[in-house]
Amino acid sequence: MPYKNDIFWPELHPGLMPPHFNDYAQLLLAEGDSWFAWAYLGLDVSPSILNRLQFIRRTATLSYAYSGHTIGDMAAMAISAGFRQELVARKFDAILLSGGGNDLFDALAQGHILKLADPGADPADAASYYDVAELDALKNYVILNYRQVLSWRRQPGSPNRSTPLLLHTYDFPMPRPAPAKVFGKPAVGAWLHPALDKVNAPAALRFDIIRLIASDLLDGIRAFDDPADGIHVVDTCGTTLTPAAAGTTGDNADWVNEIHPNAAGYVKIARQFNLKLAALGVF
Repeated sequence: MPYKNDIFWPELHPGLMPPHFNDYAQLLLAEGDSWFAWAYLGLDVSPSILNRLQFIRRTATLSYAYSGHTIGDMAAMAISAGFRQELVARKFDAILLSGGGNDLFDALAQGHILKLADPGADPADAASYYDVAELDALKNYVILNYRQVLSWRRQPGSPNRSTPLLLHTYDFPMPRPAPAKVFGKPAVGAWLHPALDKVNAPAALRFDIIRLIASDLLDGIRAFDDPADGIHVVDTCGTTLTPAAAGTTGDNADWVNEIHPNAAGYVKIARQFNLKLAALGVF
């Protein structure tokens, strides 16, 4: 019978932290965004990758992930001081990191990257609707901040210099008018659909536009894959989740809203994590 992943939130619920983790065969550390956490209520009340992981041995995860985290926030330690301290405080069996998605979605929502097709450009070409230089600037920013966060594993005194560290590549979201909801009411978003409206992107091209943009950005994360250094990229993009149908406004296929998987979707992503962790001896 597999064990569920027991998740503890040192900052959200310090009173629920156990005095020690001797009852657990494996201890993981996580930092990231909403794909690892749900933080609107300060509670773990929604599906995520972390709470869909399953193990043969009893496993606990200390999570510093929050909805809305960007990799830029993490690197600036605006919200990641506890995560960095944990890397020195105790030895973990694996470290899990989810970042970069919000950096992209924020940039798109704020009017960066996407653009009106230039005069003379082919309006049927998805590449006509984004600025390559703006995308390159974001990609370089994400890479720079990833390097900063990854460097903490090797800070002086860290017992986790050789601890396996797993990154991931999300999957391609369908732009659609499907905001995230809390208790059935819209709370935030949509992100991509309004931004594409502003640049008059044809409906038939919208998924391809986001796919091209995301593929380029995620190549920067893929490039960190370095098993010899203990860094492993769980590459789920384009192969794991069934895209939602265009125009749908809620839970559809493997997505609960525009940019977040539903429970079934997270099970698929978590399975990829479990396979990688098992190959590293964490099972």
